[in-house]
Amino acid sequence: MTDSKIKLLTLCRTISGISVKKKDTSQSEPVDSRGLFDLLQYHQVVALAYYFREQLADAGVHFDPQTLADLKSYTLLNISRVMVYEHYLQHLNDLMQTHSVDYRLFKGIVTAKSVYAADYLRSFGDVDILICPANLKKVEALLEEDGFTPADDLYRVFPKGIIQKYSFAQHFIRSEPSNVAVDLHMNMSSRLHPFQFDSADFWNNSSSFSLDGHEFQTFDPEHQAVYAIYHAFKHYFFKLIWFIDAFLLLDRPDLDQAKFQALIKKYKLSKLLDYYASITRELFGCLPAVINDYRLDSRGEHRLINSRTILSGFLPYSPSRARLLLPMYYMKGLFSRFGFLWRQLFPPIETVRDFYVGNNSGKGVLSYIKLRGKAIIDLCLNKTKEEYSS
Repeated sequence: MTDSKIKLLTLCRTISGISVKKKDTSQSEPVDSRGLFDLLQYHQVVALAYYFREQLADAGVHFDPQTLADLKSYTLLNISRVMVYEHYLQHLNDLMQTHSVDYRLFKGIVTAKSVYAADYLRSFGDVDILICPANLKKVEALLEEDGFTPADDLYRVFPKGIIQKYSFAQHFIRSEPSNVAVDLHMNMSSRLHPFQFDSADFWNNSSSFSLDGHEFQTFDPEHQAVYAIYHAFKHYFFKLIWFIDAFLLLDRPDLDQAKFQALIKKYKLSKLLDYYASITRELFGCLPAVINDYRLDSRGEHRLINSRTILSGFLPYSPSRARLLLPMYYMKGLFSRFGFLWRQLFPPIETVRDFYVGNNSGKGVLSYIKLRGKAIIDLCLNKTKEEYSS
């Protein structure tokens, strides 16, 4: 394991509360600070590194003065971003209530406020909001009247009917009077994603949390924890902050173990939980309280999905191949995995019509054939780390 990976691992052990063996640092050399700083940024844990800088120093992780200053600047920026979002969310809540729109906050800012020692320790770049599909047009109009514009991303090119039919999240940004971004969700995942939550189940298990003296609605601790584990794997396992989120959410004292296990069973996530537990034990040296008695199988370290590959900050596959293969790791059963892969290579006729040869797509049959050919080639070829990096 490289020096930078060891430093990141030390940070994980510090966060989990594991007693890291103190070292004689009198003759230790400073870390390759720029390389480590880049990894900290990639994993979104810069503020955590600064917050635990004294504990890390005791464990032999030292930063040179310039890097320490960079860590501090980044952390101060995080603090200001949280303040901006707190102020904005109070304004957004007033808008939603005035127009009788029910919504739920989840992910970034909720996790930051719920389980981190200080909210600025959890970096986030937008606020995620779940709304009912029937309120989509109303909320879009509210955001546009409030100075937001749709982000220039993949989903912007699709007509409204397709966005609503497939439950695509929509990203909105605003630069004045404050720079904020909003992700609108109609379901907990797109209908094209291989895994589906029951959004009504989440709505029915809502819970309030306090943000700067104001009450907002989110989901109960058990649903937050289940979603956090899924979210880490949805994004191909490869950002440390998502494992830290899940660890802290699962380690909270108010989490009901029986309810959490029932949700794992309901959504058929036992295989995913097994991967999560295995990687978490490697990273943190222990398991969260709610699964501290979890029995891991004896298969040993996975060739691709393990702490070393996660800490390195790169995917084991090219992005296109990752989309085809990595979701199958948390799917249970050969039939479901084969069905998912077949749908990725050869989508259903309805999907082909909607995205390739329908009146709204403008892509045509030739484009469809080219993209399917590329998917098959990506499946058969595996790029090396060097090819992927280039």
